[in-house]
Order: sequence, then C-alpha cells, then structure tokens
Amino acid sequence: MQEQDKVDSLQDVIVSPFKDLENFTQWLLTKGSEVGWGLVSALLTLLIGFWVSGKLVKLIEKRMIARNVDLSIRTFLIPIINILFKMIVLTFVVSRLGFNASGFVAALGGMGLAVGLALQGSLSNFAAGILIILFKPFKVGDYIVSQGNEGTVESINILNTVIATGKGQIVTLPNGNLFNNPIINFSVKEYRRLDLNIGISYDDDFENVHKVLLDVLEKNDLVDDTQPKTVEILEFASSSVNIVVRCYVKNADYWTAYWKLYRDVKHTIDENKISMPNPHTEMVIKNETDLSNTPFDNKD
Repeated sequence: MQEQDKVDSLQDVIVSPFKDLENFTQWLLTKGSEVGWGLVSALLTLLIGFWVSGKLVKLIEKRMIARNVDLSIRTFLIPIINILFKMIVLTFVVSRLGFNASGFVAALGGMGLAVGLALQGSLSNFAAGILIILFKPFKVGDYIVSQGNEGTVESINILNTVIATGKGQIVTLPNGNLFNNPIINFSVKEYRRLDLNIGISYDDDFENVHKVLLDVLEKNDLVDDTQPKTVEILEFASSSVNIVVRCYVKNADYWTAYWKLYRDVKHTIDENKISMPNPHTEMVIKNETDLSNTPFDNKD
C-alpha cells in the first residue's frame, strides 16, 4: 500500500503540471478569442464609425448650404460637429473593448477640465469665437480693419479668424483679441464715402474750382447721385488752400472709383490751368558789406 501511494504521488507530481498547462492553454484560447474578437470589432467600429461620421458631417454641411446658413456659422460649427461625432465613435470603441464607457467619458471630462485650465487663453478664444458668431460684428467676405491689420475675412475658426490682405498675405488673428478690440467693418453698409484731398493756390478762384470739380463728380458713373456730393475748403495751409472732395460709391466699386476720380481730377485741373502748389522754401541772401571800406576802392 505504501508503495502504491508512492506511485500515485509520483504520478500526481508528473501529471499535475501538464494539467495546469492544459487549463492555462484552454483559458488562453478562450480569453484570447474573446480579446481578439473584441479588438477586431473595436477596429471595425472605429473605421466604420469614422466613415459614417464623415458622411454625416458632409450631409449636415450640404443641408446648411441648402438652407442658406451663413458661411461664418458653417465654418465655425462644422469642425465642432466633426469632433463630437468622433468622440461618440470613440466611446463605442471603448465599450467594444470591454471597458466602462461611462468611466471613459468621465476621464475625458477630467482631461478636458485639466486641458482647459492649462489653456485658458484658448478657451477665451473659443468663447470669443462663439460671441462673434452670435453677435456678427463681421462675417466671412467682409472687409475689416483691426489691430493694425486689414483685409477680407476668409474664415472664422474655433480659435482664430483668418483674413487675406490686399497684398496677398494671410493674417491669423486670435478671436479673443479680435472681439475685445475695436473692429472697423467696411462691408456692413452698401455705400462707402470716398474722400479726395486737393491743394490749390491762393491765387485760384475757388468758385471756378468748385464748379469744375463738382462737374467731375457729376460725370462719374460710379458716384451715387442720390447721396450728397461735397466740394469745400478744408483748411488754409501755409502754401495752399486745401479742398476736400467727397462722394459716395458702392463698396464693390470703391477702389475703381478711387483711381478713376483721382485721374479725372488731375486731368481736369490741368485742362483748366488750376495750379497745385508744391511746398517750397525761399532763401533771401542780403549783402550788407560797406563798399567804401573795400581794399580795392579806387579813390582817384
């Protein structure tokens, strides 16, 4: 009996590791298949979810265009909607991997709070972007001047606004700085006042100059006839009488009218012999030498 017990014990010692290995292999196959299927399903969910979210974003954008939603609102909201859809897809991916989705959302919230505290300036720009969209001090396509920069608004983004200058430069302005500083918008009104400053001589007849320049405004097709036209003396300068010529033109025609009016005014002034004095300085040299004391004086 003792020898039989020894044999049984020896068999248990030899067989036991193989049983443990078999159990471990079975567990590994079971869990591995579960984990593998979870990874595959999560990957498929990610790919399909991103594809569907992209299609939905494009569909929403098309609907906005069909409903004539302002371009400024579209360029601002579409990136936010895209991010939200992708976050929803990631939540489903996490749940497919067997993790707690609510915990993932809470973790994202905590990360968002931490990032927000670290990037307070960016949050300020984001809030300013929302205020710009709501109160509309300008929109895409408007010509604005702010903080020494001027140009046409190309896009209003989540954190900044992009404008294109007349020189072909792209200027990116943070929304926070832009909203909290004065903004000159030249595109709100249909018409814009055009000012020309001209200097004439004190010897010229102002009434004749007034008539001639007013005739230039009357003949210009780009000048609006329903609004006042002004030709008046602005100031008396040191070497000229400065005259201001004012009229109203459409925003779209401003620079065309600007160049044409300056050309017409110059040609008209030349034709009517109206002088445009240039600033100059006269130097007078007085010789007070007593000729009687010169050494070469002939006293004979």
